[in-house]
Amino acid sequence: MSWNLKAKADRLLADETGTVRKDWGGRVSFALVYPNTYTVGMSNLGFQTIYRQLNALPDVVCERVFLPDPEDLPEYRRTGTPPLSLESKRPLADFDLVGFSLTYEGDYVNALRLLRMGGIPLRPDARRPSDPVVLMGGVCAFANPEPIAPFMDFVVVGEGEEIVGEIVAAYREAVGAVGVADRRRDALWDRLAPIPGIYLPHRYTVSHHPDGRIAAVEPRGDVPAIVRKRRLQRVDEFRTISLLRTPNAEYGHLALLEVGKGCGRGCRFCLEGQVYRPVRHRSLEALRQTIQQIKQEAGRVGLVGACVSDYPWIGGLMQILNEEGLEVSISSIRADSLTEELVAGLRRGGHRTLTVAPETGTERLRRVIRKEIPDEQLYEACALVRAHGIPNLKCYFMIGLPTETEADVEAIPDLAARLLERLRVPSPAGEPFGRLTLSISSFVPKPWTPFQWAAFDPVSRLEAKLRRIKAGVRRLANVRVLHENPREAYLQAMLARGDRRVGDFLERAAALDGDWRTALREWPGDADFYACRERALDEVLPWDHLDVGVKKANLVREHQRAGLSAQPACAG
Repeated sequence: MSWNLKAKADRLLADETGTVRKDWGGRVSFALVYPNTYTVGMSNLGFQTIYRQLNALPDVVCERVFLPDPEDLPEYRRTGTPPLSLESKRPLADFDLVGFSLTYEGDYVNALRLLRMGGIPLRPDARRPSDPVVLMGGVCAFANPEPIAPFMDFVVVGEGEEIVGEIVAAYREAVGAVGVADRRRDALWDRLAPIPGIYLPHRYTVSHHPDGRIAAVEPRGDVPAIVRKRRLQRVDEFRTISLLRTPNAEYGHLALLEVGKGCGRGCRFCLEGQVYRPVRHRSLEALRQTIQQIKQEAGRVGLVGACVSDYPWIGGLMQILNEEGLEVSISSIRADSLTEELVAGLRRGGHRTLTVAPETGTERLRRVIRKEIPDEQLYEACALVRAHGIPNLKCYFMIGLPTETEADVEAIPDLAARLLERLRVPSPAGEPFGRLTLSISSFVPKPWTPFQWAAFDPVSRLEAKLRRIKAGVRRLANVRVLHENPREAYLQAMLARGDRRVGDFLERAAALDGDWRTALREWPGDADFYACRERALDEVLPWDHLDVGVKKANLVREHQRAGLSAQPACAG
């Protein structure tokens, strides 16, 4: 391997605390792959949780693999270096199992790029007996894995804390029965099939209507017609924390702590609020014990969850953190669940920016998306920010939502101006006002939400809306606008609702080193068919053969309550 690449990996390891190193002798080797850069991957709590769970198994050695940083790719190509594990610098192809943690649809292409770089055939039927078994987990695996499913030996549908041990046991049994030379064959698949939450894509046949819509998904052999999500029943038994820390990650200065799973709010656009149901809160006593462990290794805690400020015992939790002398950070807070106690605790923890998500500029559109936060509560949030001397406020907004009008878009800079008036009030703590940041994203219709049938807004219209918002805030001092590229949101919309035929696009994009724009032009498929087409409520959807605990009848009812009208066709 390249000396420069090895030296960089060694520097990353030297900066870490909590790294697990195990001898390979006699153990099942598992490459846990985050198909993005080290900085991004090491900020993902789910990735860290599975790394710890796998290494807790005595007969497993789990090592991490990441997508190379862009500046390192020429060195990989020049030296012919394959993707290597961080801990032992082993090539990806040397592992028994290669498991991708997929949290964002945009990382599908990166997953295939890593397989290509590692010399592992992309399609399971092309893999040799000596090639690793390839699998995927993460939220994409139980939202809609179909675009990338053709490249996976199997998919883990649901939460992975318990199931990883069962997967390793099935692998052990299969190897014992047929030998390591046949580790990828039916002996393994037959043992995986009965495990709840295991999806074997190659044992399902998808048929289509002449117009391209899915006609049916039919199981072959002894697999369930509907694959049900694996759900962690007793969250207190599994501590979801990041004890592997590094300054080279986005949240590397924090020990991340998950307070629970799921959100009971039911926002109509939100995937996470649906697929992690039912809501399961960790008990205050369980969190106390975990915090006492964290205290031995870190001085600052980042609380993680779909809606941390809705944690029923948030006041008691903040008190425990204060008593233990730990600073605390929360990524985003509901404006309607802010309290004096919570904001004061964040200020004591050194919080310089409070983040809330109004999502829209008007109360009307908030009612449509079922996020009924009145403007008055946003004003109260500003007052709390100033009262406790937190200098900065960040607000998340979304454009392109169903039923959105020009007035809704123009209301975003208007709301910013009203918030700014309240933020400029002198702070009793003497802290000067800093900055109001507006973070604008494009609405992407996601599976398992009441808006899964809706259309994605045309890219040209989204770009025009962004220009209107920027022009509206140009007159305001201390206001910054951040936004994603609507074309990347278009790609996400295509992948979020795509089916297996989209796999050909992913394969082409991987062959082009991730150049998905060129791949879209060369792909004979119709991206608008997936991204922009409004679905009929009775259409068979690519993910209908999965069951994540969300009843379609409830989604239909919420869709209709939102009063959605037909959306225009769009061009990406």
